[in-house]
Amino acid sequence: MILSKRWMAVFTGLFFLCGAAWAQSMMTDEQVLEYTQQGLSQGKSRDELIAELSLRGVNRAQAERVFTLYQSRQANDPTMPAMTTESRNHTINPLTEQETEAPAAIEAETSGVYGRNIFNNQNLSFAPSENLATPRNYRLGPGDEVIIDIFGRNQTSFRGTISPEGSINVDILGPLYLSGMTVEEANAYLKRRLSSIYGGMSGSGTDMRLSLGQIRTIQVNVLGDVASPGTYQLSAFSTAFHALYRAGGIVEPGTVRNIKVVRGNKVAGDVDVYDFLTRGNTASDIRLEEGDVILVAPYDCLVSIEGSVKRPMRFEMKEGETLANLVEYAGGFATGANRSFVTVIRQDNKNFEVRTVEEADYASFRLRSGDRVEVGELQSLFQNRTAIHGAVYFPGTFELGEVRTAKGLVERAGGLLPEAFADRVVVNREHPDKTKEVFSLNLKEILAGNQPDFVLQNNDELYVASGFELKDQGTMTISGMVNQPGTFPFAENTTVEDIIILAGGLQDGASTSRVDVTRRKKDTEGMVATSDIGELYVFSIKDGLVADGDRSFVLEPYDEVVVHRSPSYNIQRHFTINGEVNFPGTYALTSREEHITDLIKKAGGLTDFAYSKGARLTRRATEEELTQANEMVEIVEQRLDTVDVTARRATQATYTVAIDLDKALANPGGEEDVVLREEDILEIPVKNNVIRIYGAVNYPTAVNYDPSMRGKGYINAAGGYAEKARRSKAYVVNMGGRAKKLHSWTKVDPGAEIYVPFKEESKKEFNPSTLTAIASAAASLGTLGMSVFYIINMTKK
Repeated sequence: MILSKRWMAVFTGLFFLCGAAWAQSMMTDEQVLEYTQQGLSQGKSRDELIAELSLRGVNRAQAERVFTLYQSRQANDPTMPAMTTESRNHTINPLTEQETEAPAAIEAETSGVYGRNIFNNQNLSFAPSENLATPRNYRLGPGDEVIIDIFGRNQTSFRGTISPEGSINVDILGPLYLSGMTVEEANAYLKRRLSSIYGGMSGSGTDMRLSLGQIRTIQVNVLGDVASPGTYQLSAFSTAFHALYRAGGIVEPGTVRNIKVVRGNKVAGDVDVYDFLTRGNTASDIRLEEGDVILVAPYDCLVSIEGSVKRPMRFEMKEGETLANLVEYAGGFATGANRSFVTVIRQDNKNFEVRTVEEADYASFRLRSGDRVEVGELQSLFQNRTAIHGAVYFPGTFELGEVRTAKGLVERAGGLLPEAFADRVVVNREHPDKTKEVFSLNLKEILAGNQPDFVLQNNDELYVASGFELKDQGTMTISGMVNQPGTFPFAENTTVEDIIILAGGLQDGASTSRVDVTRRKKDTEGMVATSDIGELYVFSIKDGLVADGDRSFVLEPYDEVVVHRSPSYNIQRHFTINGEVNFPGTYALTSREEHITDLIKKAGGLTDFAYSKGARLTRRATEEELTQANEMVEIVEQRLDTVDVTARRATQATYTVAIDLDKALANPGGEEDVVLREEDILEIPVKNNVIRIYGAVNYPTAVNYDPSMRGKGYINAAGGYAEKARRSKAYVVNMGGRAKKLHSWTKVDPGAEIYVPFKEESKKEFNPSTLTAIASAAASLGTLGMSVFYIINMTKK
């Protein structure tokens, strides 16, 4: 049998309510399922199951798992008991006796109810203070420690704890029954009994006082809609609020207005949380006694209020409370609220209806559960407003009535500023139907009395423009070799020298012989376009003043000043030499044509350990070189439809320039003496006697250099060519970066590297389009090779 929607909701609600007891359950899912099934078979009520399972720590997540498991098992086993208790989230229509969904206003009751979360606040526990004086109406009970102090002519003290039978034992007198007495009653009783021992106690010589030492604990039960219903041990000074806090607070659908304290099967009092929250009244916070039961039943009436109130949320109402009480609980109307009427949306049987409640009826209109109250806001309308903006001393909003005319409004605003343009003042008018209208006034004539004054209406706004704002003042721009280039507001009589000062002065390297000023060509009355679009003025500066050019020249709006760099000014440029020189390090170029041999001289010459044939020059590629190389490689790769790794090396940020240092040193300034460039790095290694052989050989390895060995010998040292070796393409690269084809008789220098390429996989299909692609790629590679050759040769010159 499959659970109906109604019973599913009941079962889920049952576990959700009891799930808030502990964060982690003390029972497994199977144990919870078995416990619930047994309880239903025994006819236990929903509240009993909630209390029992909550005390065993069933949480929300576990309840969901168990519900799914229960539903699955009941579908296969009709003998499993079904829930027989009505769900709190459904109602029965008394007219049709059919199940109906709860109205929307009630579905959201589970959270946001005013006062329900007060007992969940960790900083508000309502715990009793043990340091307070014992209340005179406090009733003694078993476990209370009694202190009897006798003072005066006779001085002594007794201490005793009231026994479970309700008495204390006093020497000579024996057991004295005190349980159930107030402190005041017990004090009088003990005074009478002790007077038989201390004769002067009845007169003026001796007296006694009863006080409490250790306060007993009491046991109370908290039941109903609380997070953790159960039995709690509390201080005898505890009140109902503290017991509710210890029980985890009130959960839906628990009441906060009608909490019962049952004592001896009778209601000892009702607790209303709203009395405490809204009025600070603690009279209903009843002090508890042994065996008290605190019962939190479901609410009777829950309404909501939203809109322009200070505390929009849901509130619980008592029978007989009105809309005025609800507004009080909501903190009153907010600023700007429409207080003349409110709207109440109410469910009447199956339908909803709207009630408009006038302000005079707030105190008599009674609310029903599910009512939703809406409080509107006033529109931002004015009935006596006028405003003035712009070039006056005190712009702002003014009362219409105090001023009635444009002249009066200007005078009330302190008068016009000196830059005010009074010949044409604009009045913006808004009519009651929100349409706009504009009026233009000659305020200058009105103020002079030459024209009649303009009568203002509600919401008129007068704008007085500034003559400064109406005119395009323009800007001035300076760029180039100044410390703070930028754009500045135009100012009359600004000279070239002035704007240079505004820009923070000239930078080091600025040309004082060439300062340009470009000016816009202006012809506001022209009728045809011309080819001239600007004018150029050239100046020279000496000692901060114009030395060559019109010395009376002043800037105009939108002039642009450019300070050029001196053609003879150069910043230091550096290159580096590392390795076997006497003074390795970084050096500055002193000439545009500085060669490798010049750098070696600056570094103190080569050491005795230097291997000049292995010298290598590394150079950073320029943006132009990188762009050109990338374009060529992309063309080749697109046509070949593959990635050419070898060609890609030409697109790296740095590359090696092949040099022959021995020839350069033999002929300084000659063809082999490469001209250096900024950031070049020259490496002078020590002699390397190892030859590396890798690629398509049987055993890639490194062998010692042998002057008598040639190319074939080194290949043999690596086990000979591999089966797929491309022998005709083998090459050797010396330490300086120069490469040459490898033959069997080729001489190999120390430190060189030999590489034997692999044969490419043969194509199964070979058609004319493939031949065309190969030819095109070959042409592109030829172009790339010529470009690289050109770049290298240019660097040598």
